Amino acid sequence: MNQNGKTTILFVNKGPGVLKPIQVSSKHLLNWKKYLVLLSFFLCFLLGIIVFLVICNIQQYKFQKSLSKKLSTMHTLLAQVDTSAVRKKFINIDKELSVINSSLKARGIQTTFKLSPDNKTGKNDFSSLDTTEQYKGYLDQILYNVSYTPLGLPFHGFITSRFGQRENPFGADNIETHKGLDIRGPIGGQVKATAKGTVQFAGEKNGFGNCIILRHGNGFTTLYGHLSKILVTTGQQIEIGQQIGLIGSTGRSTGPHLHYEIQRNGQKIDPESFLTLN
Repeated sequence: MNQNGKTTILFVNKGPGVLKPIQVSSKHLLNWKKYLVLLSFFLCFLLGIIVFLVICNIQQYKFQKSLSKKLSTMHTLLAQVDTSAVRKKFINIDKELSVINSSLKARGIQTTFKLSPDNKTGKNDFSSLDTTEQYKGYLDQILYNVSYTPLGLPFHGFITSRFGQRENPFGADNIETHKGLDIRGPIGGQVKATAKGTVQFAGEKNGFGNCIILRHGNGFTTLYGHLSKILVTTGQQIEIGQQIGLIGSTGRSTGPHLHYEIQRNGQKIDPESFLTLN
């Protein structure tokens, strides 16, 4: 070690040559233990990274193996599905839907559902997913038609006058055309909506007295006349079976009753054809 804090290291060659001294800071030689510790920490860090990567690879391999096993099991289960039995079930559903179709069409409600799972196209493939989506779309359409088509009676009472020709109850003329149903009931009897809709009119109207007109889907409107009280307002959204008014004898009336009409695209329809789905 010299005065400048340097240590000279001589490398002696066995062969001929000139000695080449190398000077190294004595400080580095005296702190060799610290450098050794740092080197050990660095090697341990590298070893940890290697171990971590190995563990990740093992876990990924196990996951891929498990996924492959599950996919194989799923494929086996799908291969065991009897598509012919599923097709038969869909065909049976078709038959039931055809009955509903006929009932809706008899009331002027057109449907667009196409029955297809019986393989009319001649193809051998059968996608239960596509078929169930097709049925779901049609069932949604049926739900809309049933919800917005006036069905049943707004009040369950005795029908005193039906749709069509009748004797004039006021005696002015011998015969008159009655455009709805008259349903006898007590004053204050609850009148309920026969379908979903919107209140188009709520107030006094000609000979109907206190009257409510509801606008439904598919061009339908319903009229409820001679009410003692109106419980809804114009523009209000109405649910099936919601109470909208009370039976009375307002307007041109011979006694407490409800006058009920159904119109389709402005044409009067016999409400009795909408009392059942038969």
